[in-house]
Amino acid sequence: MMRVALVLALLATGCPAKGPEAPTAPATPTEVVAAAKATVEQWRQGYEVRSLEVLAKLYAHDTDVVVITEGAPLVGWKAIEASLRDRLAHATAIHVRLKDVQVASIGPTVATVVAGMTRELTDGATTTTEQGTLTLTLRKEGDGWVIALEHYSYRRPS
Repeated sequence: MMRVALVLALLATGCPAKGPEAPTAPATPTEVVAAAKATVEQWRQGYEVRSLEVLAKLYAHDTDVVVITEGAPLVGWKAIEASLRDRLAHATAIHVRLKDVQVASIGPTVATVVAGMTRELTDGATTTTEQGTLTLTLRKEGDGWVIALEHYSYRRPS
């Protein structure tokens, strides 16, 4: 599973969309792991409070960002923003639980995260529970970290 995450990380971050940024001190693997864990927790909390504003800050806003949801890829920030807006608008409550979170530092500016995830979406009348594996590839942009690739693999609830 970590090999898949590594390949996805390299694919998602191979060609940066922006020009070179001012050089900063390289992050240690420990710093990268801590930053990735903090970003994932912000992502989880953003869903819990159903905030597009919070979630938007956590995704790359370029044409290279990819989210794979329900087996279909969404490519580019505009498509992802529309999907997030729709998901949040239809839910009256969202609960996200992560377990066995594994973070790998691929370098000073890239990390992968793999975790078991349970997401409950309630629309006021029905609750749908999804359980599966979440894979994120994060890259450093400026002083923060953003999601360059998100893949959530789960069995469709029956």
